[in-house]
Amino acid sequence: MGARRGRGLVAGSCLALALLGGGSVAHATGDSTGESTPAADAGAQATATARPTGDGVRPVASPVPPSPVVPVDEGSAVDPAAVQAAVADELENPWLGGRVSVTVRDALTGEHLMDAAPDRETTPASLTKLLTAAAIVTVLPMEETFDTTVVGGVGQQADDIYLVSGGDMLLDRGHGDPDAVVGRAGLADLAEQVARARGPEAPPVTLHVDAGYGAGELAAPGWSDYWLAEGYTGPITMLGLGEDRAFVYHPAPRNPTQVTAAAFAEALEDAGVPVEGDADDQVPKTSAPEDAELLATVSSAPAGEVLTLALADSDNAMVEQLARQAAIRAGIGVEREDINQWVIDQVAGYGIDVSGVRLSDTSGLSDGTTIPARVVGDVLVAGTSGEHPELERVLGDLPIAGYTGTLHDRFLADRQEPARGVARAKTGSLPGVTSLGGTVVTRDDRLLVYVIIADRVDEPLILEARATTEDFVTELARCGC
Repeated sequence: MGARRGRGLVAGSCLALALLGGGSVAHATGDSTGESTPAADAGAQATATARPTGDGVRPVASPVPPSPVVPVDEGSAVDPAAVQAAVADELENPWLGGRVSVTVRDALTGEHLMDAAPDRETTPASLTKLLTAAAIVTVLPMEETFDTTVVGGVGQQADDIYLVSGGDMLLDRGHGDPDAVVGRAGLADLAEQVARARGPEAPPVTLHVDAGYGAGELAAPGWSDYWLAEGYTGPITMLGLGEDRAFVYHPAPRNPTQVTAAAFAEALEDAGVPVEGDADDQVPKTSAPEDAELLATVSSAPAGEVLTLALADSDNAMVEQLARQAAIRAGIGVEREDINQWVIDQVAGYGIDVSGVRLSDTSGLSDGTTIPARVVGDVLVAGTSGEHPELERVLGDLPIAGYTGTLHDRFLADRQEPARGVARAKTGSLPGVTSLGGTVVTRDDRLLVYVIIADRVDEPLILEARATTEDFVTELARCGC
């Protein structure tokens, strides 16, 4: 066969700093896999007006961010009665659907300032990812990278080469960008290393792909074909291209491993390494020989940066993939029920009472997951205690209200200006569910932790309910408590 023809928040000391009034340019992708739902898509570019006051919408981006920090570790202590009075109207708003679970804490002391059914077993949507992140950081070093390698056979199989997955689903088909998270490692770099290792006179290669690392289900059992087909999530893969991440109405390929292998075949051809077969041939999935020779390696961004991106974009597949890698590191394996239970056990390891927690997946997309607001609040407080630096780091990079991640297009009404830039949150959205959990700085420079989950919202009112949760956080920011 001839050669292949190429195809044309910050916690502890860090939480003493909070962004005020400015921020980075809005995240280009906006709400991702778990944060836009069919009921909300029609109004995804606007925040509902909770009270018809004619409030305007401010620009999202600040071309020259103002001074980004203000100390909050010595802010005035908060009066619980004042907090309860500040948010009373928002919690009584019928747009929330009448079933709400709330907790507000002092981030520095852990004191409960306000609770409303905090132990209710609610559907948290993507707030589930906060528990998963808390588990991941206990075993997966945040400075570690995920390596994609190419190995070659020996002896008579010397012209067989193997693209070996290593947990990077953000590869670039071209050259890697050392300053990027998506596309830190590039297939062109990998191919050029292979070309140098083999030399200019080497014969064509037969390409295989070894996808044995972390191999498991491509989708959680609760993920419907609709979620995948419409881009609310993509397959769980240990080898993928960053350009193929799923976003709403931009679905990921159903076989990202094969797409990546085909892209690598093209990169090899471009680097002067002929590949046996035709361009449309499937790249065979084959385990690399144990004695194979290492030919090339490229490394992803550090795990901490990848996890931060996964939370900022609420990328279901990426969170599931990282949870699987962490579970493998912990010796748990790749089975769904085992990983779910491992996450719960790791959260309990922080000293948190996990009563009422049931996980159907680790991203919050599947039906059947329940987490009380109290448990999410406990995770957030653990991340602001200064005792868990890796969790502190992750929570310190949650999206900023009005500026980044899944909050880039929220908190935009004029009445919500007090929260813009001083609140961080993980968002959660499912049909009939809206939730927020994060940190906010009060008018008196006190850092608070908050969680609000409404899981019986009338779907036609989901945007109004979302705006009400934003107003809840705004009142905390406005509070001179």
